[in-house]
Amino acid sequence: MAAADLWQLYRIASQYYREGKTQEEISAKENISRSQVSRHLEQARRLGIVKIDVSLPTSLKEDSLTGFLERNLKLERVILAPVEESSGIDGIRDAIAETAAANLPKLLKGSHVIGLGWGETMYRTASALPHRTIGPDPVFVPLIGASGSSKPSLQINTIIDRFSEHLQGDRFFVNLPAFREKDFPLTTYENKRLRLLKEYWESVDTAIIGLGNKESGFSLFEEEVSESALTRITRADVVGDILSQFFFEDGTLLTPDESYHTNAYPAARLRTLSRSICLAGGREKVVPLLTAARAGYFKTLITDTRTAHALYEQIRREIES
Repeated sequence: MAAADLWQLYRIASQYYREGKTQEEISAKENISRSQVSRHLEQARRLGIVKIDVSLPTSLKEDSLTGFLERNLKLERVILAPVEESSGIDGIRDAIAETAAANLPKLLKGSHVIGLGWGETMYRTASALPHRTIGPDPVFVPLIGASGSSKPSLQINTIIDRFSEHLQGDRFFVNLPAFREKDFPLTTYENKRLRLLKEYWESVDTAIIGLGNKESGFSLFEEEVSESALTRITRADVVGDILSQFFFEDGTLLTPDESYHTNAYPAARLRTLSRSICLAGGREKVVPLLTAARAGYFKTLITDTRTAHALYEQIRREIES
């Protein structure tokens, strides 16, 4: 085909598809019949000058994706934070934190005793929360004891304080270590605080938690527990942890090491709560998220769009295999 003819096809296609002109308008401008315009458009598609892509708008694609995940993971709600394909882990955590902060005031409406976990995304969410009222006299309590780590994301009392300040509730601080060797008994005061904490745990109606993969859990345990306990966890075929309680790919929990106590809300009880919300994202969290969702450890997931697509692909592979 002559260059002049190809140029005419391109010119007609541009007017129709890019400029939005009608075939009648193009016919008048090009001084050809309307039927010739139609044939030229068809020829432009056939030659690849015009490539038509049919896709849902982003919002509808996200609605379809959340619906797929809710159905296949039996979740009550999936909320997605938009991220760019090039986003690193910090960008993912910030996006989830901002989305969680925007949605949590509504999700927590009517909650009375709200238990909080720790982690990078939890910490960032606590800082991003707006100042809102979620109900009469809510109280925020830790679901795990204090960490001796210097990492801000593991300072549970800081997370508790920021949630209670922003969402206008009361707070209960913990001075008990998350991990304690059994050979070191608690003081009378510490035992009293532990009893009070466990009383609050009996009344928890909502939990907000992070989720770790195997490697991130190990990095914490290296600082907090004995070498023998760490070795036992390292050798176990676990995939992730919630509240520093490790679980296998079938959702069952690793039996705690007998040499230490973990001061944490029992992960198995998360299944019984009316509201349980997980904030987590990243490709390394895909298998732990699938496992924890299927085991019922949370009912609402707030994650990013990239992780959601990775979850979708993993589920599709399982369905097709």
